[in-house]
Amino acid sequence: MSTAAIIMMVLFLLVIWGGMLASIGHFLRHPDNITEDKSLTTK
Repeated sequence: MSTAAIIMMVLFLLVIWGGMLASIGHFLRHPDNITEDKSLTTK
């Protein structure tokens, strides 16, 4: 593999893994609220 290909591979791996780690960190700081909304069940 050429030097340019290795640099691009490392760069895009960092982008992919960095995005995944950022999304996991965001989810841990702001978890989804899974409680049921009572206004939807009341008729």
